[in-house]
Amino acid sequence: PKYNHFFRQKMNYRNLYDALLNLNPLLKQAYELKEDYRYFNRNSTYPECIEELTDLIRYFKESRLVCYSEFINLLENWFEEICNSFHRPTEDRKQSNALAESLNQKMREFIMVSNGLSNFERFRARVIYALNYRIGFSLTSNIQAYNRKQKK
Repeated sequence: PKYNHFFRQKMNYRNLYDALLNLNPLLKQAYELKEDYRYFNRNSTYPECIEELTDLIRYFKESRLVCYSEFINLLENWFEEICNSFHRPTEDRKQSNALAESLNQKMREFIMVSNGLSNFERFRARVIYALNYRIGFSLTSNIQAYNRKQKK
């Protein structure tokens, strides 16, 4: 245990957690609602998620916590999209756009490093080669050079 200056005693993390949540009942309620949502997000499946999300929205509204008013609007406005995110067509894993976002970020970095685009064909080939680890480079007739067009 470490000495906590606020509580003026030695506390381990569990004691600190309990003491913080016991400071204010609204804080404890807000924390429990957040944990309920995290549990829903991790463990829910498509057929049940519609009813569970509806219940969660009701719980958030009944709490009347001002800090969650914007979050409640978000859940209501994106209800259908949130429920659709629980479809798990492959390997029982949730769908995510993380791969697309990662590739978009890498392409932005390539554009920034290359100081703009003057030859899109060459840039496209460079990005495809750099982002796809399965592509091997060999000098054959199948590979074309995307040379820059000369100025007249």
